[in-house]
Amino acid sequence: MYLTPKINLIKGQKLLPTSLPHLIPSFSKSSLLSTSIKRINNERLTAINIRNFYSTLPNNKKKNVPPPILPRENIGIFGCMNAGKSTLMNLLTQQATSIVDDKPGTTADVKVALMEIHNIGPCKLFDTAGYDEEGKLGQKKLQKTHNIVKESDLVIVVIDKQSGSDEVNENKVIELAKKRQKNIIIIQNVRDNSPVEVSTYKGLPSLQINLNNKSNYTKVIEFIQTHGIKKNKPVVPLLPQHVLGPDKTVFLNIPMDAETPGGRLLRPQSKCQEFCLSHFTSTYAYRMDLIKGRSNDSNVSETEKKRFQDAIERIKPSIIITDSQAMDLVGRWVSPDKFPNVQLTTFSIMMINQMTDGQLPKFIKGLEVLKSLKSNDKILISEACNHNRLTDICEDIGTKQIPDKLKRKLGNSIVIDHAFGREFPSKELKEYSLVVHCGGCMIDKQKMCARLDDCIENNIPITNYGLLLTYLNSPKALKRVTKPFVC
Repeated sequence: MYLTPKINLIKGQKLLPTSLPHLIPSFSKSSLLSTSIKRINNERLTAINIRNFYSTLPNNKKKNVPPPILPRENIGIFGCMNAGKSTLMNLLTQQATSIVDDKPGTTADVKVALMEIHNIGPCKLFDTAGYDEEGKLGQKKLQKTHNIVKESDLVIVVIDKQSGSDEVNENKVIELAKKRQKNIIIIQNVRDNSPVEVSTYKGLPSLQINLNNKSNYTKVIEFIQTHGIKKNKPVVPLLPQHVLGPDKTVFLNIPMDAETPGGRLLRPQSKCQEFCLSHFTSTYAYRMDLIKGRSNDSNVSETEKKRFQDAIERIKPSIIITDSQAMDLVGRWVSPDKFPNVQLTTFSIMMINQMTDGQLPKFIKGLEVLKSLKSNDKILISEACNHNRLTDICEDIGTKQIPDKLKRKLGNSIVIDHAFGREFPSKELKEYSLVVHCGGCMIDKQKMCARLDDCIENNIPITNYGLLLTYLNSPKALKRVTKPFVC
């Protein structure tokens, strides 16, 4: 089972109590991607009510473990032009965050604000463009609006009580929000002294209120707190408890190259180190020399192998977490025969498991398509961060290493596209036979889960950098790198 003993799954609208062993693929001797993996079907299965990791710890250990960081709540504000969306944004932030004007279409793009709301926690607010704007520009804005719906935890639809609403686009936003299982509330903005009234609108909680009256701030906040925020949001820890503790050491294998930023570790590396230290677990950072390890000169490669294995013998770590690009070496050098008590995974696998609240099985399932890809099939490699790729002096993992390995396995006729940064081609997903995604450390959980849901809804398999590189280098190691996240 996963890190927590039980979860509930939603399949459509029906609550299905289950335990995670039914979702974890078993790797039989005859097939590493066995038929049991098919238990994870193409329907949307979303983990909810995962027990808080902190609350499951024995009381005698809680004093040594800090409570988990409260996840940020994404709140999206939607509605027609001049309905009062920006007015609501400014009322919540108590400042002129968004420009307010009577001219339709004043909000030209999504406006984002960060704030803390007591009894809710850290929040990210999205003020979106009016979904009734016409023309090509209006359609582009509408697409971005729908993307924000997917990334929001709470969808607030603002309606001008006097002018009414665009029923077609309003219904599309509400239907999309329901499909993605978002919390939805309605705020009916009045321009006069009509009484504040809580009721329902299309079966959803509704607040009638004058958003231009700043004294209504508290009433709006209370309405959001009462009707808009889910309790007990999923909290999946970065690493499982059994590899943590004052008597444990986590080994971080960090091969640095020309693309490594100066003066800091990459986010997954620093995040892992902070997580371990906060749990009174020592960390050991090690720099592997990939050039020497891959050298055709056996004396050079054996010397690098010995240096690496000597460090493991000396440290005796509970787990080794490696950069995915080093799995061709680490998978062989950290053999179960030589190091039976040392677990192994990659930073990318660790991150994608946490960033999707434990939905790692869906990324494992995505590997199954590798057995059936054909010539001229298209693969999308998606990376959440964006930087200049120094392919002339080092082998970039997304544009060089993964494509080369895929073409060696599948042939040069395979077509590989890339999507870097915060934009994801959700409308074009049907063109692809497989999506390969990084660990997602540079975007928030909501955006990463939205990408996963886009793939699931379009029936497009998705896998992860660490899983793919492990499988391509050594299929036998696949079970091993996922084992830390199962019992």
